[in-house]
Amino acid sequence: MPDLVIHLFSALPAGPSAAAAPEWVHLLPAGTFRGADGRGPYTLADAAGVIAASMAAGKLAVDENHAIDLAAPQGRPAPARGWIVEMQARDDGLWGRVEWTAAGAQLVTDHAYRGLSPAFVAERDGGRVVRLLRASLTNDPNLRLATLHHRSSDMDLTKLREALGLAADADEAAILAAATAARTALSTHAADLGRIAQAAGLTAAAAGEATPDRLVVHLQALGAAAKGTTELAKTVIELQTQIQTMQSTHARDAAERAIDAAIAAGKPIKPLRDHYISRHMKDPAGVAAELAALPSIHDGGTGGRRDPAPGADGLDGSQRETCALMGIDPKSYAQTLAALDQEVTR
Repeated sequence: MPDLVIHLFSALPAGPSAAAAPEWVHLLPAGTFRGADGRGPYTLADAAGVIAASMAAGKLAVDENHAIDLAAPQGRPAPARGWIVEMQARDDGLWGRVEWTAAGAQLVTDHAYRGLSPAFVAERDGGRVVRLLRASLTNDPNLRLATLHHRSSDMDLTKLREALGLAADADEAAILAAATAARTALSTHAADLGRIAQAAGLTAAAAGEATPDRLVVHLQALGAAAKGTTELAKTVIELQTQIQTMQSTHARDAAERAIDAAIAAGKPIKPLRDHYISRHMKDPAGVAAELAALPSIHDGGTGGRRDPAPGADGLDGSQRETCALMGIDPKSYAQTLAALDQEVTR
């Protein structure tokens, strides 16, 4: 077994103020790194292995000024100010998701500390990082990592949620999954379009720049120039059909993601899912605006909804407005809500 040694490092230079303690914090940089005091080099060579070893015993403590390592052995208090409950390997190193205690969150938002200091285990020979033990709030920076008080990440996440059609409370894992799916769909779309363009006789360079509209124009030109050629006319029709099918497929995929996200957010449209998908394929902006104006069935009340106001239909004011807006029979809508209540309470 290699000879191991524990290292305590200070990290994270100060940055712009943040309104809340960050959920994700930068714990270790990627690749080979040194501390500002010259210690090192250390290498994060196997991020997945470090994560597995670090989280094997459960969540990791976030204390103050390495109190667990320095104060606790002398019998002094060393309370946790947060708990690292999840770790991720990213391009710039290891990140951890922190569940802050009330006191810890207050310390961060009050700027009592400007950064984090990781305590990790590394091989004495070679400096390969083996395991992260914990992290500490600190004011003595040594490693170059992302700041605790950096706001741009939260702002970017908000924009990403909107761009991807996700709920406002979607976490980073959901955002990454949606972004990956969108990138895959875009790559597939581009590859399909390129194959169709080459089949239509475009050069590789022209095919790489082809858009659906340009390709349709090209195919129409081919059709006009080949009036007397039955086989070519058949090919043009088939290619146009492929383009239309591809556009319809991608429009449906986008519509299904948007409508399913709205249903998950509590918009009362589940019985009309197919109707809204069909409308979204034709007018995504209009449907998005309409869904934004609808109330959520999760806004308070038993089973996540408001208690119905007294009345023959058993609906409250916002629910009646929903019926009026969507042209739904109040009695049928009340029955749907009752069925949903039964599902929630099972």
